[in-house]
Amino acid sequence: MKKMLVVLLAGLFLFTVGCSGKSVKKTVKVPSIVNLKLDAAEKTLEKEGLILQVVSSKYSETVPLDFIISQTPLPGEKVREGTIVKAVISNGSKNVTVPNLVGKSFEDAVSILQSIGLSVGDISEKEDKSPVGTILSQSPKDGTLLPPNSDVKLTVSLGQFVTMPNVIGMHVNDAKALLEKDGFRISHIDVDKSLKVYGNVVLYQYPMPGLKVRQGVEVRLKVSQ
Repeated sequence: MKKMLVVLLAGLFLFTVGCSGKSVKKTVKVPSIVNLKLDAAEKTLEKEGLILQVVSSKYSETVPLDFIISQTPLPGEKVREGTIVKAVISNGSKNVTVPNLVGKSFEDAVSILQSIGLSVGDISEKEDKSPVGTILSQSPKDGTLLPPNSDVKLTVSLGQFVTMPNVIGMHVNDAKALLEKDGFRISHIDVDKSLKVYGNVVLYQYPMPGLKVRQGVEVRLKVSQ
């Protein structure tokens, strides 16, 4: 009876030891996953038998999108295999990258800025050979990071200006040739029958001679019959 009791106790001890051996998990040191991309962080933890759990995300000006900002437990801590490592992931920069608007039309520039959450700020105009309304420069320059709803200053082309030539007293054909050579367009020619002067002579022009006008502007003439 005593021998049987000893055998039973020995068996129970061996069973307990065996079960305890299976339930005890290995202790590992938590690796650093900060500044790793999400998939790389997950693989790094898996090698140590640990599990990644993204618990939150936030904007960061230093950590790129989908990279780990912080972790718990901290790197170097000793934990059991199967432990969950909680991580905060980056949403990227909250700021907006200013696009390149130079060379675009004013209407397109406004549309582009509005689509990314920026606004048109101060507008200055400058005489330039570029078509009217073309963006000549911007501030800040493209690539700059700005908070949402910030303004971008624009310099817009007024077109090229020239001095209006004097065609009064010229034959209408000569006047037309001179104006068209300088890039002007004849919009209308009125005929004045009341004055007894040589026929087809320019009596009046608009815009007036000597005015600074945009190149390509339309010119109206009055000529004698």
